[in-house]
Amino acid sequence: MENALSNSIPESFRDVSVLISGGTGFMGKVLTEKLLRSCPDLRHVYLLVREKRGKNMHQRLDEIFEDPLFSVLEREQPKYRHKVTGVSCDMGARGLALSEHDKDLLVQEVSAVFHGAATVRFDEQLRTAYNINVRGTQEMINLAKEMKNLKVFVHVSTAYANCHLETIEETLYPTPMAHDRLKEIVEHVDDDVLLEAMLPKLLGKWPNTYAFTKAVAEHVVQEHSKTLPITIFRPAIVVGTAYEPLIGWTDNVYGPTGIVVGAGCGVVHTIYANTDCVANIVPVDMTVNALIASAWKTIKDSQNKQAPEEPKDLVSDEPKIYNYVSSVEKPLKWGDFKYLIETHGTSVPPMRAMWYYFLTIHRFWITHLICTYFLHYLPAIIIDILAKLTGKESPNLFQVYRKIDKFSGVLAYFAHRSWNFSNNNVQELWRSLSPSDQKLFNFDMKQLDWDKFFYNYIRGLRVYLLKDDMSTLPQAMIRWRRFYWAHQTLKAIFGFPRTPSQLGVWLYLLQRSQLVFCSPTVVLFISECSYLLV
Repeated sequence: MENALSNSIPESFRDVSVLISGGTGFMGKVLTEKLLRSCPDLRHVYLLVREKRGKNMHQRLDEIFEDPLFSVLEREQPKYRHKVTGVSCDMGARGLALSEHDKDLLVQEVSAVFHGAATVRFDEQLRTAYNINVRGTQEMINLAKEMKNLKVFVHVSTAYANCHLETIEETLYPTPMAHDRLKEIVEHVDDDVLLEAMLPKLLGKWPNTYAFTKAVAEHVVQEHSKTLPITIFRPAIVVGTAYEPLIGWTDNVYGPTGIVVGAGCGVVHTIYANTDCVANIVPVDMTVNALIASAWKTIKDSQNKQAPEEPKDLVSDEPKIYNYVSSVEKPLKWGDFKYLIETHGTSVPPMRAMWYYFLTIHRFWITHLICTYFLHYLPAIIIDILAKLTGKESPNLFQVYRKIDKFSGVLAYFAHRSWNFSNNNVQELWRSLSPSDQKLFNFDMKQLDWDKFFYNYIRGLRVYLLKDDMSTLPQAMIRWRRFYWAHQTLKAIFGFPRTPSQLGVWLYLLQRSQLVFCSPTVVLFISECSYLLV
């Protein structure tokens, strides 16, 4: 009998119908595209879609497939859309708000489930985070238990579900709270009490509701691992594509991408981070390849364990867990992150840049706070007032910076810590692939060149996220050079510092000489307002 693991990944998905939750999200779209393009004999893909901003399921599906991400698939398989069906649902509702017809269809047809739907807002209200991340997971498992031919259920968690620990291995850790107990609290306690009085005690060592509910959800999955072929996939911080289908593609500004875009546009000038800590980022295309490979391995392992004499409830003792991280094989520090975005960003400025690239990283909160007021809020107030006085449309920069500040506060926890991750299961998974599958589903972090990645990443952000075609680069460079010389002139005139440590000394000396409300204000007023005149 042929070894089950000798089957290729595309072959294992032959005639398989796949259900994807979270298919409208960043990673979900890449997963959908990759499955359709690299597993051409896949029978069908069902995407769970909820109505959003007044758009129904069909409108949202059309928007998804209009994205350039699907251009390669469109060229290679022009009729791919007939393999995709949207299913209206609500991940936070009981029974997923599925109609009887849709539920029966999924139960009869689907044999592989990728559950990636989640609210990724770190500061989400606990009730909402619970409904989507915990109860949504339970509802997905309940649906999967009814499926007639289920081969695999992959739960997409996060590498930071147990971020209160310094060492995180590919194993389950004690749950912060039994999900039944959490359900009681969420369903019977008012929002005001839950938010103000109980939330800090409930979270305990967990920094936010996202990590907390994802940790609880892992134990919901674990409770059903003996009766279902389940695996848990934990990606780190997911950013744009490294290789496919489009180099450098992304469609959102979450996480580090927001820093890159903000700094490249001359808007973000200060972030609170430790340059010696590891920025545990992973490209989304490589992440999706590892995700698909983990499903393939689960299918094969469950087939091997399903000997005729073995009862079905012994499929597995515990779900296999995959920590997909970069910190083990290709670590990148936040200091290197800053250097690479500066190196590759200054050569391809966007058309909407407001000022020259000027980003400082602060290890200490007090220096970051000072810079936030003088590099963000003060210029924002001046610009907003100036715009109103001159009759121009106000950019409302103050509100923009409030959002940036809120985001920075959330990111700070992860930018000031380094974790000791293990990823032995991921490395073993890579070695188990055939050479052809390794080429088709590359997720080997050892092969990634960070310098080349950031070169493409920055250009991808310009083209796909900011919608600046590279044909506009000559015009953008004219503006960029004006900003550059204005920036250098102002630094020379006012002795503006070049490093975070110099900045701290500079502000201190200005304060001591009672010029703190003069020179920084003038410098920032000119620098931040000059974009209105260019």
